[in-house]
Amino acid sequence: MKKITILLLSIALMQPVAAQDGNAIRKRYSIDLQLAQHAGLNRWSNASYVNSGLPAAVITELRGVLNLSFNIPHAGMFMDMGVGIMPAPAMRTLNMEQMPVPYVGTRYYLRETVSSSGDGTAGARFKMTAGMFGKIPTNNSNLTVMPYLGIGFMTMPQRSYDVMLKEHGSNMQYSATYIWNCKHYNGYDSQRVAPGYLTGRLNFRYTLSPKSDLLLGLEYMRFFDTPGFYGKYTNTFNANIEKDFSVTGNRVNMLGISLGISFM
Repeated sequence: MKKITILLLSIALMQPVAAQDGNAIRKRYSIDLQLAQHAGLNRWSNASYVNSGLPAAVITELRGVLNLSFNIPHAGMFMDMGVGIMPAPAMRTLNMEQMPVPYVGTRYYLRETVSSSGDGTAGARFKMTAGMFGKIPTNNSNLTVMPYLGIGFMTMPQRSYDVMLKEHGSNMQYSATYIWNCKHYNGYDSQRVAPGYLTGRLNFRYTLSPKSDLLLGLEYMRFFDTPGFYGKYTNTFNANIEKDFSVTGNRVNMLGISLGISFM
C-alpha cells in the first residue's frame, strides 16, 4: 500500500511539469489568419497615363502567418504568404486620348492594334513577407501588443500594346509600343517588376481561450521600387526609331488595418 501511495504522489507531481512543458512548446508556435485592407498614400507614377494603365494602389489581402518564438523572452520571427486583390485599372482598354504620341501638337489616330497582352480587370497578386516580431505585455493579462518588422515582395501584372498610329493629314505612320510595369526592354522581351517592400505592423492580440487569440492590427508598407513604363515609336517607312523613353514610378507608401484570429 505504501508503494502504491508513493507512486500516485510521483505521478501527481509530474503532471503539472509535463503540462507546463507541453504548453511551453505549444506557445512557441502560432498560426494567424488575417484579412487586411491597404490604401496608398501616393500614386504609382506622376504620369496620369501610367496610373490609368495600372491597378489602383489599393490591396485587399488574405494571408496566413507562421509565428515562431525564440527561447529568449518576448521575441521571435515570422513568415507569411497571402493573396492580394487589386482593383481593375481605370484604363480598361487602350485609350489614345490619354497616351503620349510621337510628336506633341500633331494629331494621330489608332489605325490598328497589332498585339496586346495583359488585361484591364481586377486580379489576385501573390504576397510574401518575413521578419521579426516582439511581445509587449500589458496590465491586462489577456492583451499583448506585438510589433512586427519585415521585408517582402508582391507580384504585379504587366500590360503591353503594339499599335499602328496614323498621322492626320499625311501618309506618316508609326509603330508604337506601350508597356506598363516594365523594368528593362531589349526590343523583344520586357522584364517586369515584382515590387519589394518594407513593412511595419502593430498587432493587438487578445486571448479568447487557451488555444486562440483575436487580432487587430495597424500596418505600414513602403515599396522599394514600383512599376515603370516604357514607350517607343518607330517610323514604318524607314524603320527609324523616332523616340523611345521610360517613366520611373514613385516609391508608394501604404497604410492598412487588419483583423484576424490566431491558433496555438
